[in-house]
Amino acid sequence: MNKSKYFFAKVYGDRALFTSPESKSGGEKISYNVPTRENLKGIIDANYFKPTITNVIDEVRIMNKIESYTQGMRLLLRDYSADLSAYTYLSDPCYYVKFHFEWNEDREDLKNDRNFLKHEAIIERSLKRGGRRPIFLGVSECQGFIEYLTEEEYENDKGYYDDTNLGFGLMLVGLIYPKKSGEMLRSAYGPINMKNGRIIFPRPEDCPIINEVSNYSFKEPGLTRTVDQELEDY
Repeated sequence: MNKSKYFFAKVYGDRALFTSPESKSGGEKISYNVPTRENLKGIIDANYFKPTITNVIDEVRIMNKIESYTQGMRLLLRDYSADLSAYTYLSDPCYYVKFHFEWNEDREDLKNDRNFLKHEAIIERSLKRGGRRPIFLGVSECQGFIEYLTEEEYENDKGYYDDTNLGFGLMLVGLIYPKKSGEMLRSAYGPINMKNGRIIFPRPEDCPIINEVSNYSFKEPGLTRTVDQELEDY
């Protein structure tokens, strides 16, 4: 057994902006119609994350109708003058997320911290408390919320697209981070399709299009709190 049991979470808010990278070149931002795998992973990481584990998004259900609106934003420029830009947000987003975690095989120094039952207990308790850190639906001005779901609620609650299939074309799926500091950060793109209101994301390394972004440097990992210490806080 190299992965945890499945968890189910409800993620929602008043608005969301899952920025499409190709829309940012002109200073404006346009949201994807649905969150990317990387967006959802960031939300689940905000609920609970430790270097010992890697959260994996298995599936997302699109619960509400996809609607958007455009809002003018006053931007401050370097010379302290102002400009007007347009941001396109999603309205009243709601997603049911199915996920699990796997061990981070790159952190052998944390091998003694691999205890499925304790990590699973912390994740469930954190979901029931609304997460450990602030939840953002794409950007910081889009505050979100996360709640615990049972498997029955996840499978049986009514969604707007339960009988609908849609294709969203080529989308950013996620980022592939280097294992060593200074190596190349890569971005992965792939076709995203929704079947009966559900999207199953490919893993970034399995995507047909992988681009090199830039050299990526990070601080070498140090000591971390053990899962026993984390569990004491819950």
